[in-house]
Amino acid sequence: MPERAAGGEAPEPFFFPKPVLVMSSCLDLQPVRYNGEIIRDDFVVKLRGFVKVVPVCPEMALGLGTPRPRILAHAENGAMELFQPATGRELTHDMAAFSESFLEGLSGIDGFLLKSKSPSCGVSGTKVYRYREGGIVLRKGRGLFAEKVLEKYYFLPAEDEGRLRNRELRDNFLTNIYAAADARVSLGRSAGMKDLVAFQSRYKYFLMAYNQKRLRELGKLTASYKKGDDFRALVDEYRHCFLEAIRRKPSRKQLVNALTHIFGHFSDRLGGGEKAMFLKLLGSYEKGISGIHPPLSILKSWAIRFGDKYLLSQRLLDPFPEELYEEGISL
Repeated sequence: MPERAAGGEAPEPFFFPKPVLVMSSCLDLQPVRYNGEIIRDDFVVKLRGFVKVVPVCPEMALGLGTPRPRILAHAENGAMELFQPATGRELTHDMAAFSESFLEGLSGIDGFLLKSKSPSCGVSGTKVYRYREGGIVLRKGRGLFAEKVLEKYYFLPAEDEGRLRNRELRDNFLTNIYAAADARVSLGRSAGMKDLVAFQSRYKYFLMAYNQKRLRELGKLTASYKKGDDFRALVDEYRHCFLEAIRRKPSRKQLVNALTHIFGHFSDRLGGGEKAMFLKLLGSYEKGISGIHPPLSILKSWAIRFGDKYLLSQRLLDPFPEELYEEGISL
């Protein structure tokens, strides 16, 4: 049975390992933009205090300097290429070579936060022109470096600061980088099956929300271990499967389902008014009227009230540090 403590006791605070983020240098308050300016995004500035930053500026790495003539992404020959009209420099090969070398040299990272609209770093909003000199915009897509990131590190969260103005995308990004950091640190320290089972236990409802099929697969993987098996190999396989499980943002319906299961732990001990209030908040979230934070907070308060240590250990109720929660727009 789930372990219970005396009702009303304050829970032990979660230990949140600092995520290691590869971040565009211009978001790291370095004057490396094409026009020499410093970008100051309030949320990114705040986030920098909660993560470890690995800065990168692919354009500076290519020796382009700052300020510099603009670079354009174009698809004149079918595939996306990079060109600097003012100098006539073709940059596609150099950018691809740098990207592969830089990404190959990374280790122990938990995600990427890149500059939106950039021809190198843009995860979204990058203008792709028909001709290398500019003019007609064919589409908006990703920068070349960002494309390489998403190919090699498809299992890690990658966003740009523009998309993080959306409340749901921001919360999902934070949730994922902290889950990835926890998996890196906790699983890396695992000394035996007890530690692996403890990790699996605290991510039960988290995985239920993200990917129930993977939740079952991870359970089978854990149960398959036999004395004498290579434990580190099992942990490595588990971590990769875990990251695969959480790489796609869960739907509102999936999250509501997981929170409803947690609600079931308390329903027979709550008054009618409390139940109605919670279900109303959950319905508002499912319809997109409000965020997920209010129902999460209520469930956590009930877990404290009823002294349910098992539920208080669930990462779904505390996915990232409270200080990073901000109300925002949902686009």
